[in-house]
Amino acid sequence: MAAEGPITSGAYILHHLTYLQLDLKTWKIVENSQGFWVLNIDSVFFSILLGLLFVFLFWPVARRASNGVPKSWQNFVEVCTEFVDGQVKDAFHQKSKFVAPMALLIFFWVLFMNLMDLLPVDALPTAAEAMGIGHLRVLPPADPNITLSMSLTVFLLCFWYSFYCKGFMTNAKEALLHPFGKWMMPINFVLKVVEELSKPLSLGLRLFGNMYAGEVIFILLAALTLRYSAPAHIAVSTGAEFFIFAALAVLTVGLFAYGKGKWLRGWLPLVLMLVIAAGSIMGFLPAVGGQTYYQILFATGWGIFHWLIIALQAYIFMVLTVAYLSMAAEHH
Repeated sequence: MAAEGPITSGAYILHHLTYLQLDLKTWKIVENSQGFWVLNIDSVFFSILLGLLFVFLFWPVARRASNGVPKSWQNFVEVCTEFVDGQVKDAFHQKSKFVAPMALLIFFWVLFMNLMDLLPVDALPTAAEAMGIGHLRVLPPADPNITLSMSLTVFLLCFWYSFYCKGFMTNAKEALLHPFGKWMMPINFVLKVVEELSKPLSLGLRLFGNMYAGEVIFILLAALTLRYSAPAHIAVSTGAEFFIFAALAVLTVGLFAYGKGKWLRGWLPLVLMLVIAAGSIMGFLPAVGGQTYYQILFATGWGIFHWLIIALQAYIFMVLTVAYLSMAAEHH
């Protein structure tokens, strides 16, 4: 959103909740379209980019792994691999070579996508705007198309794995004869369909709901900072001003956390906060100064708690995927 004039909190929130969309029929950029052939470019782009980031970080370590003393990054990858392998062994009791690597990919892919929520709300959208891109949402799991696509892939994988392990006849008997026997086949089948469809829906909507809620909270906190700009100049942060005041916000947080003595840890950060708030409201500092500065300070408090949600949702998605695969291979 360009800084051409005043912007209300509602317009600011709507701007950050709007996707960069491509109509695959006309091959034109559209806005707020709900058609089937509309692609959310930003969601797909960041999903693929973060998946490639996982490959870039983990594949070289796997290729060059040795029996000697591991280096720091190799040691980290080995610890992560052992952790995921332990979770797979607890939840999956059959023999399979692809489940553990798949679980490792799912955990870190979802984790990397969730971590995008910790970026300052205006950071990447501001950079995109400088390149002529009007809208940009950087959190793929806040797009239900992404989470439901992932959960649907898990569902199809479980469906295939069940037929691979048990064959057609065993699956047919489980669908038609359980739990009420042969005289209640229609009811058995309906219950089986509901049971199976609930898995991808709950898997995808759980991740979407938690990450969307986190994204909205960050945007609401950022919208609160609009009042720290001079009334005639309220606008979305732009260019170098954003990054200068973002650096000051990081400095303030660092002083609160690691400063030594009363002056560095207490008074200096407090003076910075008061001076930037007063200067922005009175118009002595750039209009985006207080907005950016307090946006990051507010987001830091929520972000500390949000770390738990980010890691937990990645872990839950991985564990449930492995559990569903285990259930697909078991005979009932």
